[in-house]
Amino acid sequence: MNPHKSENLGELTRRFDLLLEVAPFLEAINHEADYQCALEATEALCNAIGDNPDDSRNLLLDMITRQIERYEYQTDPVLSQWDKQDGTIALLQTLMRQHDLKQSELPEIGSQGVVSEVLNGKRTLNLKQIQKLASRFQISAALFMGTDS
Repeated sequence: MNPHKSENLGELTRRFDLLLEVAPFLEAINHEADYQCALEATEALCNAIGDNPDDSRNLLLDMITRQIERYEYQTDPVLSQWDKQDGTIALLQTLMRQHDLKQSELPEIGSQGVVSEVLNGKRTLNLKQIQKLASRFQISAALFMGTDS
């Protein structure tokens, strides 16, 4: 190995270790306190960078943002549910919780048994059911179809 490269690697490692000392959330966010620090750092960076796409701190901002998103994805009940199952099921469960609904209170889907099959992933919603649910909850039908349009 080139001795000059070895020195650069040593300096890079030393500086990276120093960065992690002042910003441990760059490695991972495992607690609410780390999350709040990361949010504060993000806000400060956004204010400092402004609209300058050429500012080298944008890379740091991206790194912090990725860690924030990873933490939010792991801790948010809706997002973590989305990861564990079909997004349609997670959306339906979320709507049921928000509106304090039981399976038997979703006639747009059908009987309690049909709703149960949908929630257990044994049956998918058809277009008519999706349209009725979207109308009832005043949301886009596309949300039930896994698109964001």
